[in-house]
Amino acid sequence: MLCARTTLLRHWRCRYRPITGCAAFGEFYSSEGSKARKRPSLPLLAVELIIRNGSEADPNNLAGTASFTGSLLTKGTEKMSAPEIASAIESLGGTIFSSGVSDNSNAGVLVMSSKAEPALTILADVALHPAFKDEEIDRLKKQSLDGLRVALQQPGSVASYVMGRVVYGDGEYGHAAGGTPETLPAIQRADIVKFYQTYYRPDNAALIFSGNVTLEKGKEYAEKFFGNWKANQEALHPISATTGNWKPESVVVDMPEAGQASVSLTKPAIKRDSPDYYSGMVANAALGTGFASRLNREIRIKRGLSYGARSSLDVRRDAGAFIASAQTKNESAAEVASLLQTELKRLEKDPVQGDELKSRQALLTGNYARSLETDLGFASQIAGLAVFNLPLEILDKFIPAINAVTTKDVTAFAEKYLGPPSSLVIVGKASAFVDPLKKNFSQTKVIPQSNLDLNRADLVKQK
Repeated sequence: MLCARTTLLRHWRCRYRPITGCAAFGEFYSSEGSKARKRPSLPLLAVELIIRNGSEADPNNLAGTASFTGSLLTKGTEKMSAPEIASAIESLGGTIFSSGVSDNSNAGVLVMSSKAEPALTILADVALHPAFKDEEIDRLKKQSLDGLRVALQQPGSVASYVMGRVVYGDGEYGHAAGGTPETLPAIQRADIVKFYQTYYRPDNAALIFSGNVTLEKGKEYAEKFFGNWKANQEALHPISATTGNWKPESVVVDMPEAGQASVSLTKPAIKRDSPDYYSGMVANAALGTGFASRLNREIRIKRGLSYGARSSLDVRRDAGAFIASAQTKNESAAEVASLLQTELKRLEKDPVQGDELKSRQALLTGNYARSLETDLGFASQIAGLAVFNLPLEILDKFIPAINAVTTKDVTAFAEKYLGPPSSLVIVGKASAFVDPLKKNFSQTKVIPQSNLDLNRADLVKQK
């Protein structure tokens, strides 16, 4: 077998016939001669293995399984313990990482190209022969639960968990990717092994090289270190994540001891392969990306109600969400909620044009160009395309596509995706804002912190 996609320094897409023993894959990606990146190579090599499933494939009532599986890859193999892996990578002057998140899981290394072979030996070992030792699982559970206890006392973190349920309900994207205090203790080694055996397979993977390596050497490395990886004989059934049955609602989680409130408007939006993606990127940048965005100007600069207001377009493989948010004093939560709503409506009526449009396009293209300036950043861009099964040519098309977005495109996107209704989520001291809030959001549901259940689509513990 061979990697599904291998990219090397400056890329253009090419195909070749699988070499002997590589029938599981039939695509190889060269990077020589692309417009995307033209600079002398540094003596570094970034290698990333992508698995095209993550938390959306978590078993029912076992949120966190994909996250645990990914995190445990570097915590011990059949030959090496976690400390031995860490020590070996450190002795090479490199770093190693692994994780399981929405839509994908990954493992990778960043190392001097002169140390490529020993680093790839370790990467292949952690990816193909993880031990999933009970003591490492127990340690990860304890660490994760400790982190969750802290996160669940922070309004912003709680709001992010709640928004997943509000937008996606009981759909595959609805649960907390990192798990909950109830699901993490329930995850057993057998669940992790089953997840690994089901989804970690060469016909569900992409191997990415970025840096100081030739196309021929990349092929050689892929065959040498991953050539014996065999595909599971069982069919891999695709998972189609959905937004569930979304209905706009207003939800307040009452945290009486909270010093501030997290205020968010959210709703379903586009998936990554939408033809409206570039218009959405510019619309979101105008609304809530950077210091000069509309939300930040109105809420922070003009009114001093927050240290920062922002928005995001969270695009995924099968669905997506739009989020506009700010953290503020409890007493001003209702005002901020109304301001968020007003700015979303204004994006439809007050066109993004002239200097504002140009500055938002420059922000996006500048950030994108900088992301390609490191080998690891470059590999991450390729990984994103691999996760979403998008063609490699998009790397060269991003900047011209963003610059081609017009005022009319932004307005059309706002009308189609960002207009009312939206869902409101506020986490904070409800007594300080709930009465004025209900003047504009009359059907607000208040959930006491002690009664919040992130495992349920309705967020309320059953008595």
